[in-house]
Amino acid sequence: MALLYSGLALFLIYLSILISKRFGVPSLIPIIFLGLLTKDFIHAEHLQFFVELGLILLFFFIGLEFNMEKLKSMTSKSWKAGIADFVINFSIPFGLALLFGFNVVEAMFIAAVAYPSSTSIIAKLLIDYKRLINPETELILGILIFEDIVAIVLLSVLFGLTKGVVSFTGIVTNILLMVVIVTLSIVLGKIILSRITHYLEKILTGGEDLILLMLGLLLLIAGTFHALGISEVLGAFILGLMFGETPFAEDIEKSLHDLKELSMAIFFYNFGASIPEITEMPNLLFLTLLVVLSIAGKIVSTYIGGLLAGLSPKLSLRAALEMIPRGEFSIVVTALAPKAIQPLNAIYIITTAIIGSVIFIYAPQIVNKIFGTKKKKQKEIPDYLKDLV
Repeated sequence: MALLYSGLALFLIYLSILISKRFGVPSLIPIIFLGLLTKDFIHAEHLQFFVELGLILLFFFIGLEFNMEKLKSMTSKSWKAGIADFVINFSIPFGLALLFGFNVVEAMFIAAVAYPSSTSIIAKLLIDYKRLINPETELILGILIFEDIVAIVLLSVLFGLTKGVVSFTGIVTNILLMVVIVTLSIVLGKIILSRITHYLEKILTGGEDLILLMLGLLLLIAGTFHALGISEVLGAFILGLMFGETPFAEDIEKSLHDLKELSMAIFFYNFGASIPEITEMPNLLFLTLLVVLSIAGKIVSTYIGGLLAGLSPKLSLRAALEMIPRGEFSIVVTALAPKAIQPLNAIYIITTAIIGSVIFIYAPQIVNKIFGTKKKKQKEIPDYLKDLV
């Protein structure tokens, strides 16, 4: 039956991706809905390895893309925008959750879900709607990079909370431990890789040898971190960060890309299937306020960040309207969150992903309605051409 269930799940995921392409929506949204709708008759626990692998590969690719050189190239303006983004979009949901009676741990998880925009959704929309060349895109990517870095720290803190480390001292210790491990790993990684890079270039010919080497290293590092009581995705991120400095980083990305896409599709499907039954609806007033305030907070913070980066008010607002969708990191946090708030978080993610994607699509029209469009000056036709017109 395991083969039957696996085949049926993968075929339905394929159909949901076709539907997403047909209607121009991010594929993770119908995949999550598919998981929700089929969890009662498709038992996907035998796909658990791919679920864990998808999460590990996601953070490995983040590290691979955001290597040290790219991190250094981030301007001070992007950091300022990133700080404004974190302060506004973490503190508002956190305060709102405390106001509605959630405990500190639950409020931390809710804020961590509400804070970051979805790198995968926004990146896909930027490509699909041909906005990579827009002036505000550099700011958007800068903030997303900042969010990914903060996400790693947040994940470490939240992982500590799930283990019962709820004191301020415990959280600080967890962060310091992470910083020490990251620093040591980067230093050791650079030393080791600098000595074996030439050798690896000789023996790695692409194909299965590169896939086996990187996948083996990735699982080994992630498993070691997990055994030490540290988040395995942190280990995957560090490994990606180290190999991002090597001359064959692009080959690694190409070799593991399809496996990452497969694993992430199964991950999103499993997320939908793993959402517990909603025996009672979450507080609708809180959910509505959380959605409205977090959307408003993201618009305000990105608008401020755009002005700090020297963009015009019009471009700052367009960037702000393109930063609303929440996605993959929010899903990761929800998977770690207390069971009591998982349905709330899941509904929030799906709602903001859909609303944010729609607002992204119509952002230029909305901005043009507010600021107007500059009319192009018509060139005067020379006298000697007027007779030809």
